[in-house]
Amino acid sequence: MSLTVGEDSYLSLGDADAYFAARNVAGWSGAPSVAREAALLQASAYIDGSYSFRGRIADPGQALSWPRTGATDREGRPLSGIPRRIEHATAELALIALAGDLLPPLERGGKVAREKVGPVEVEYLPDAGPGRTYPLIDLLLKPLLRSAANHEVKRA
Repeated sequence: MSLTVGEDSYLSLGDADAYFAARNVAGWSGAPSVAREAALLQASAYIDGSYSFRGRIADPGQALSWPRTGATDREGRPLSGIPRRIEHATAELALIALAGDLLPPLERGGKVAREKVGPVEVEYLPDAGPGRTYPLIDLLLKPLLRSAANHEVKRA
């Protein structure tokens, strides 16, 4: 498999390897390259399916949400290409994807009111959505998202 940055992934395998090497994350480099590439694909797809970004896609024929036109950061600086925050979020999600599915199927849609297994009991608050959340990813991408009035994180 060969990744094409901007077409099917926000980050190349080499750049992801360098990202984790700089952070001394051993769990990444020990995985086979085909698994790391698949994780980068999953991470890129998750980002595109979960977040609404500022601006508009640069080319109607492009497969991913970035690059974009008319996108600025919170300071009003124009964003071109694939922002570093997108690359970092892709790397971090890919590491999670190596350990398992980013969006596993949920029993009955994940709408658990109460679950008891032996002496352990879990009850979620009414506003708790199904599925997992990734706070680090949300923090990385927050400055690139549409304003709060227009923004909604799409969760499966």
